[in-house]
Amino acid sequence: MEPFPGMQSVYEKWESRNRGTTIARLQSSRGKQAWQNKFGDSLSRPVHRRIRDKRNTQSNGIIGLPGTGSLLGQFKVTPTILPDVSCRRPFLGRCCAKCLPISRQMYFDNDITEIAGLQDVLKVELDQSFRSRGIIMRPFCHITHVITCDNSHKYHDVTKAVLNSFRVNEAIEKTRDEDKPKRQLEKRAQSLVLTLKAKISKTLVRLTAWVLLKILGRILSSIQVQEGQMAMVKQASQSDSPLLFLPIHRSHLDYILIAFILFNHNIKIPYVAAGDNLNIPFFSSLMKGLGGFFIRRRLDQTPGKKDLIYRAVLHSYMAALLERGAYMEFFIEGGRSRTGKALKPKGGLLSVVVDTYVDGHCPDLQIVPISISYEKILDGNFKREQMGELKIPETFFGAIKAIWRVLTSSYGSVRVDFAQPFSLQEYMESASTSGSTPIRRNSIPNKPTKDHLKRVGSGSSLYGTDIVLEDQRQMVNQLANHIIHTCVQTQPMMSTSLLAFLLLNKHRQGVSMVELVASFDWLKQEVLNHNHDIGFVGETQDVIEYAATLLRDELVSVEIKQKASNTPEYNNNVDNIFLTPTTTLPNVFELAYYSNTVITVFQLESVIACSICAVADLDLFTCQGQSSEECTISRNEVLEKASLLCDYLQYDFTFVSPCQDLQLELSDALEKLVNGSIIEVVKNEMTGDRRDQEYAQRLAKSFAQNDSDEEDGGEIDQQYTINLTDGECIEKFKFLQNVLSPFIETYWLVAFSLTKLLHSDKPETEFIKEVHQYAFDRVEKGMAYFAESVSMDCIKNAMKVYQHLKITEVYFNGNRNDTKMIGLQDRYNDRETLQMFIHSIECFRM
Repeated sequence: MEPFPGMQSVYEKWESRNRGTTIARLQSSRGKQAWQNKFGDSLSRPVHRRIRDKRNTQSNGIIGLPGTGSLLGQFKVTPTILPDVSCRRPFLGRCCAKCLPISRQMYFDNDITEIAGLQDVLKVELDQSFRSRGIIMRPFCHITHVITCDNSHKYHDVTKAVLNSFRVNEAIEKTRDEDKPKRQLEKRAQSLVLTLKAKISKTLVRLTAWVLLKILGRILSSIQVQEGQMAMVKQASQSDSPLLFLPIHRSHLDYILIAFILFNHNIKIPYVAAGDNLNIPFFSSLMKGLGGFFIRRRLDQTPGKKDLIYRAVLHSYMAALLERGAYMEFFIEGGRSRTGKALKPKGGLLSVVVDTYVDGHCPDLQIVPISISYEKILDGNFKREQMGELKIPETFFGAIKAIWRVLTSSYGSVRVDFAQPFSLQEYMESASTSGSTPIRRNSIPNKPTKDHLKRVGSGSSLYGTDIVLEDQRQMVNQLANHIIHTCVQTQPMMSTSLLAFLLLNKHRQGVSMVELVASFDWLKQEVLNHNHDIGFVGETQDVIEYAATLLRDELVSVEIKQKASNTPEYNNNVDNIFLTPTTTLPNVFELAYYSNTVITVFQLESVIACSICAVADLDLFTCQGQSSEECTISRNEVLEKASLLCDYLQYDFTFVSPCQDLQLELSDALEKLVNGSIIEVVKNEMTGDRRDQEYAQRLAKSFAQNDSDEEDGGEIDQQYTINLTDGECIEKFKFLQNVLSPFIETYWLVAFSLTKLLHSDKPETEFIKEVHQYAFDRVEKGMAYFAESVSMDCIKNAMKVYQHLKITEVYFNGNRNDTKMIGLQDRYNDRETLQMFIHSIECFRM
């Protein structure tokens, strides 16, 4: 039933009056001034009515509006949800004040904060000199824009430099010891360089930019960048140092999205490292012409034997590009995130950059962390892989099919945030003065320094040998974690993410629109209070309806409660609209993908909430109404449990940057729960003075540099009680506990499954399948509250953590070197000890 009965005839009348108006007629009849009055300074002509009609033949999906009827009528009553490009945004992504004080002041001033609004890259605007040319330029605004963009930058051919490099020749000599002719190895090195290298074509870059303006404008509402951030990147590009762009990886579109944005801002496009899974016919040539070079997913073709020549070629190729001032981009996580969260960074390619600096080839580099936020996933979903099925390899026809699917769908907006560029040189010097062994720069090109060498088993090093700088390795890992933390903190929260997060963690059984609007407003304010940005504006109900439309009925079902009085007035009342999330396998994985983005806002408070329940042995679903005195907890015990939980979840979350003190951050999170009246301080005559004293001690500790050996003696342990009488506080407590509970459930079931390894090792792949099947059976039998605990990614992360904590060990079978085996470490190959470890995780469960 229509929300406005009788309006259909009015809509049809509007349509008939405007059906004959075309762009050409508008230009000829009203002229340049009328065109500018109607469409503003943007020279991008409006989408033709026929195209708009074709796009909107399906249901608009907006609650309370008919799925059919006049398009113009729907347009006049349907809200449009887009980021507000004129609104000032919180300026995020500043450099770390502790590690990078000099870089923090570079490229940043008051003028930058004054241009903190958003810019839509898809909205082409030409300067006045071109606008004055009238109708000649307007129909070709995209072509004119692409032609006027500066693409005069130099892109060097480094083939000879790579083949003549010290590393490549050293690798050839070492491989030659295996009775292989040197000439044959040199030909192989040459073949690897020709296969690896990119061949940037300026003509192809311009043509692709024009095509992307056309195509992306059809499938995306907007591509938003913050003007102040782009101003900083533009200033950094004018320095003599090469830029290194390090985005988090969410979609295959990421490869060209960064280059597209940089091209539109007259910044040199970077060389992009891509996995060889994308080395497919036609698309590989296209990507190479745009700066892509393909690297193996596995650097060594033979398990257990390093391909020294390939490693040396890759290392020398990247170093030669950086030495010549080329810009570079690669994804520090390695692959696309299957869960929506940032992945544990990999330091392989980043170590090459650090080596180039240490070896003296590059005086300095400017590193630019980047976050990319999609309102809707462009690459489909990862439900198959999360259910334990193998990933479908990329093929030519698969790519064509995916492109067709994308072109016939709508994906909302994309937000790309560029963090403040920082100096690699400053970071290295800062890390050296903070206690690490200084990394000495080498004056002899292409030869690794021999200071502080230590043999370690590195499977990811790009060196031609196993000997690497241990201190340098640790510094690279810290740098990688620092970059990931910056990307996560810079990432804005999109409307689909907030809606999915609320439905999975606060309204899992469903919720009315009225209650959801209140919860959405609360969550939006919490995100802003935690120094994060949001990627949308608009009336809350309109935003929710828009997000629910993007998420589709498979993830969020919307229904109108019917009564006997089935009247238009009743059906259009928001009190009767009810939204229910899909919490069954496998669709819950896709909904969790969107939800997981928001976890970073509450992750430390959730750790504290779960730790309080663990210390108090508390069940929040049965405790309401109990006396608060019955649940007294110790501050030290809570923080100790919280540190343990952070250790367990370290492969799923980046809780703090390497330069931050986890204990201080956890203490601050604990204070937030006190300020929110979720827990209350046990009062005594010393309480007020002691809280001030504790704050002063934490503040002093945060600025202390060399007091690691000092004892913090004499500190009195604070006692808290849990507020079990206030229903609102208990609901907030449940919400915080829910945030991490699916992950804790997965870690517990993996730990419980380790009992199968008592005195009996198994092939690793076989054991993973058994754990996944066990998790799936628990969900099918109704024994698990969170179906997303079946996530294969989370299971694998739990196994990595247990190996890292020396609970399990992984090794190659002596009889079959291609079979990975998993077993328990000697200490945990005892049932009682293993049970104690399992209980240490189980206590955090709901």
